Amino acid sequence: MLKRILRSIGWLVGAGAADHFATRGETRDLVARIARIEQHLDRLAQLSVTQAEQAQAQRFLQEKTCAELAYLNGLMRVVSADVVNASAGQPLLGAKTNIFSQNYEDAIISAIFGRVGSGQKRFLEVGVGDGTENNTRLLLELGWRGAWVECDPAAVAAIKNRLADYIADGRLILIEEAVTAETINDVVARCGLSGEIDFLSLDIDMNTSHVWRALSLKARVACLEYNASFPPEVEFEVAYDPQAAWQGSSYFGASLLSLDTIARQKTMALVGCDLMGINAFFVRQDLAEAHFAGPHTPAAHYQPPRYALAGARGHPRAAGRFARAGA
Repeated sequence: MLKRILRSIGWLVGAGAADHFATRGETRDLVARIARIEQHLDRLAQLSVTQAEQAQAQRFLQEKTCAELAYLNGLMRVVSADVVNASAGQPLLGAKTNIFSQNYEDAIISAIFGRVGSGQKRFLEVGVGDGTENNTRLLLELGWRGAWVECDPAAVAAIKNRLADYIADGRLILIEEAVTAETINDVVARCGLSGEIDFLSLDIDMNTSHVWRALSLKARVACLEYNASFPPEVEFEVAYDPQAAWQGSSYFGASLLSLDTIARQKTMALVGCDLMGINAFFVRQDLAEAHFAGPHTPAAHYQPPRYALAGARGHPRAAGRFARAGA
């Protein structure tokens, strides 16, 4: 509005109307003043836009920061409660550390076997990557023996190179194959495993639940990936497709309740989930009842998805075999 008034005054001055009340020098000075005022108004307008953008950005950052702080505060409450309960001897997640695992599985697995005993120290892991970050590598280094199944040729080649001596002495059986519900028992037979093993780790993204249901091999302890996007009261399982590949969305695998249903059919009980909401841990029912406080239900052990916290922690993973005394 002010700029329109100034333009009207400028037009009157330029038309000579100012001759009736001012000299020509005063007229020129007035025109110059009007031009400077217009420039100031333009700069003020630009400044106002910049300030508005800055204010909006500050509000966004404040809201995001508050949301992040709320998330971290909630996480700290979970961790604090976990540590307190662990000191009372109740839950599974008191220890949090990694040597070869990604989400504190090393600590959780160690805690479980600290209660139920190591048994014959036999394992099977399906979906191991290149062997530098998986759930049974630490067990292998601690003297266990078992089998790894991996479908990625590059990862298999890396394992053969890095852990050649374990493969050579028969401690580690390595099979390159993409397992399905139809082939899992044949793969297990080729691994030389039968009866009951001590630890099973199964993480094949889309069809984890279907393959576990089809698996005849029994395990004293099992670790399976669950889909934490679904709350513990919801049954969910992707439609079985042996050719399916995960596309990075929340459509994968099975909910914790659906895995728990399969576990009960296998006479196993849920004893905990990792803090990231990625893995669920099941123990043979008699051992669970003897060594783990109940209830052994999804509602009691569910952890929501905290995928942003997942990733390598601490020192880089060791690539080759660990040197051991007497090895």
